[in-house]
Amino acid sequence: MTNSFVYYVLESSICLLLFLTVYRLLIANLTHFSWMRIYLLISVILSLILPLVIIPIQWNSSIHTASLFNNYSFLTGNKSAGYYDGQSLSNDSRNNIGAILLQGMIILLIAVYIIGLLYKAYNFARNLRSIQKCVKQNPKVREDRFWVVDLDDKVPPFSFFNYIFITNSYQKLSADELQRIKDHEKVHSQQLHSLDVLFIEFISIIFWFNPLMSYLKRSIQEIHEYIVDEKIVEKGKGKKDYAELLLKLASEVKGFNLSAGFSGSQIKRRIVMISRQRSLPGHKLMFIILVPLTILLMFSFSYIKNPDPLTAQTKQNENVNQSQLKIGKITWKGNTVYDINTLNHAFGLKKGSVYDQSQIDDRLNGSSGAQDAVSNLYQDNGYLFSRISVEENQNKGAVDLIITINEGKQFKFNDVIVKINGIITKDPVNEIGIHKGDIFSKAKIIQAIKALAATGKFDPEKINPKPFPNVTTEEFDNVDLLFELTEISNKK
Repeated sequence: MTNSFVYYVLESSICLLLFLTVYRLLIANLTHFSWMRIYLLISVILSLILPLVIIPIQWNSSIHTASLFNNYSFLTGNKSAGYYDGQSLSNDSRNNIGAILLQGMIILLIAVYIIGLLYKAYNFARNLRSIQKCVKQNPKVREDRFWVVDLDDKVPPFSFFNYIFITNSYQKLSADELQRIKDHEKVHSQQLHSLDVLFIEFISIIFWFNPLMSYLKRSIQEIHEYIVDEKIVEKGKGKKDYAELLLKLASEVKGFNLSAGFSGSQIKRRIVMISRQRSLPGHKLMFIILVPLTILLMFSFSYIKNPDPLTAQTKQNENVNQSQLKIGKITWKGNTVYDINTLNHAFGLKKGSVYDQSQIDDRLNGSSGAQDAVSNLYQDNGYLFSRISVEENQNKGAVDLIITINEGKQFKFNDVIVKINGIITKDPVNEIGIHKGDIFSKAKIIQAIKALAATGKFDPEKINPKPFPNVTTEEFDNVDLLFELTEISNKK
């Protein structure tokens, strides 16, 4: 679950980054303000949704090396490089330590995230509480469907839904100027700009660590002001007079976090936008770029979400017949190389899972192509002749499993022989990457097959590795490995 959330946050941030980059480069200087507002809000929504979209298409590789080992009894049923979990006891210990450190780091990051989330949520609640106090503790007058609240604090005029907040010092303005301020804030209310701000604030709480949130919030608030300024000017107030009023009301005093006031830096940009020539109607076509961007991002992130076939099959089995037998107690015997936790992890099934004999055999021996079967643990760590057997005892609607492992003796690679077009070569083939004295590993052999196929020199369907085990009285038995290769002829 933690990994899924991390991936979601990362993908969502990438989506938002791309949307905002396009906005900054192509759209931010237009004057189609309502369209710009819609673009930003849709960008946020798409950034939240797209990482969750799953396209039901399999994007599988066409590499054919997966089936090259099916002819060998000691590699029964496995179709790719298998499970890697500690090539030796020392590696297994190091992996356990690494896993503990990683788990500790994840817990620390989660703790930091929760603290940041609570802090942002607290500030958000405090801002809402401050607005509520302003409404309750200050005199207010009803004007149509709006409430005009008279504040003692020296803050810029602002609105929150149908409440308009104006400090009493602004009563010194002329009646016409005061009405313009009220008209300005009424447009904010009519356009539901407070709803936009609350939505962005809520998203900012969840993604408090994302620096893009500050730019997004600033941009949406500026667009709100541009929309209102444009509508006020359209009512015949005059660009020059309105710009002079903005300058007169400009203040560096910071207003409420959930509103946009008449701050000095913003006033300059607003006056520029008022005087700027309106963008042509044809420029609205630029907003269509949202469509290809959405398609690009959807395909960029959705293709990696192919469900794990084993998990999907397990869920399917559970849905088909809920009344069938379940797996009961699982007991391991004969294991000395791997502990029970490692074996249970590789087995993938646990107490309460649906009992399916073929699936159990697949998880243990890879009989149906499981890529991380228990047998791969041993075959990747030199135990060429390990055997795994299962005893099943039905007990009150469950089947107890007693899994016995005969680990056998560990093998090392001895001679690696290469035969090309039926002729043994003395020249080394570096792509094989297997050396005398290496612990036998099925995964290494499959990796060598893939490397040989990738060179383009040899027919991948005719790469034929043959092991020749040699039983000795030494600590390790050894196995000679023969690679039969067929060169691809150059056809002109």
